[in-house]
Amino acid sequence: MSSSRPARVPPTSVPPRTPRPWPAPIAASPRIAALRPEDVEEFWADVTREGAPLVEKDGDGTLLTFLWRDRGPTNDVLVLVNKLADRNRLDLSRMSRLPGTDLWHLTYRVRNDWQGSYQLAPDEEPAPPAERDAAHWRRVATNLTADPLNPETLPQSRPPHRSVAAAPGAAAGPRWWQPRHGTPAGTVDVVELPRRVWRYTPPGYRPAAGPYPLLVLLDGDVWGPLLPVAPILDNLIAAGRIPPLVALLPHSVDRPTRFTEYACRPDFISFLADELIPRSGLSVTADPASTVVAGQSLGGLTAAFAGLTRPDRFGNVLSQSGAFWWQSNSPDDVDAEWFARQVAVTERRAVRWHVEVGLDEWVNLRPNRHLRDVLTARGYRLTYAEFAGGHDRLCWRDRFGDALAGLFV
Repeated sequence: MSSSRPARVPPTSVPPRTPRPWPAPIAASPRIAALRPEDVEEFWADVTREGAPLVEKDGDGTLLTFLWRDRGPTNDVLVLVNKLADRNRLDLSRMSRLPGTDLWHLTYRVRNDWQGSYQLAPDEEPAPPAERDAAHWRRVATNLTADPLNPETLPQSRPPHRSVAAAPGAAAGPRWWQPRHGTPAGTVDVVELPRRVWRYTPPGYRPAAGPYPLLVLLDGDVWGPLLPVAPILDNLIAAGRIPPLVALLPHSVDRPTRFTEYACRPDFISFLADELIPRSGLSVTADPASTVVAGQSLGGLTAAFAGLTRPDRFGNVLSQSGAFWWQSNSPDDVDAEWFARQVAVTERRAVRWHVEVGLDEWVNLRPNRHLRDVLTARGYRLTYAEFAGGHDRLCWRDRFGDALAGLFV
């Protein structure tokens, strides 16, 4: 593709700023309710040993209580949990202070398999209650930090990192993303084709033994160095869940470029199919049935568009939280969910699909369900899943391995 970069983000690629249509699941923690001011020091000692957030069973659900210890002149604290917080109503993410103590807290009731990432935002500038308007809360939300009481974090491209919260059932499945001692490791290198691309080759890779099945995974700047996909592929190959394959992870360049190219652009799909793969220098299959294109959010939309428009190259689509709310900028496109309409009016392709979305994604949940129904009506091979979580790299990382393996069954 051309090396010129867009100057701005196309407005049609920005998700609708729809307020949360149902109340956040705010609850009360029995442990906090029973806490007396004189017991708070002992409580903090327990938190130091156990970590945060607090986890309490509540019938068929779980109570997660997020905590902040006031070690300075804190006036307010927000806890911004992925898709439990609503940026249209940040005041609803305000923690409460236990009177007479240094303990701030906010509790959510979630499913037993829920997981999500979060950050905290302490406010140390005094503001009278009358001035705590939307602008005030937006200012507070810029003062982000990881949870100092929680050692588990999800790396970000630049600090602050996000902290990890999970109900007990979220740990039930295999963590394919964790490197395993003794598991043979593939090789990752970086090439310029001309954009930066991370290349994964499996353990024992020999070009003469190919051609190899192929994974094209978008947002290589995330899945290459930040949340490495390589251990996922190593573990799946070692477990016999997928065949030895090669993977190409193209860089998304920058935000304006990503939001432009990941908007159902035929020229970008041609770049993937006709430039990136042939110039990769790897021994890769030409069989679309052995090729997976995968992405998340706008990347999920783009992967789906690749499968629909170039089934000769991409025979398997893996979409996590695909942005199927997307509206084209055509004057004839007056409604959102453009992609589902294209599926409905396009001759069925020889493409297999995996589509999944988080139950907390209020902007994205209905469009993904709509696409599921259209794909089913058109007779496509489809696996579809909804998970307890939000629009969250944490969820995508944990679920990617099983989703990929399912396409090779």
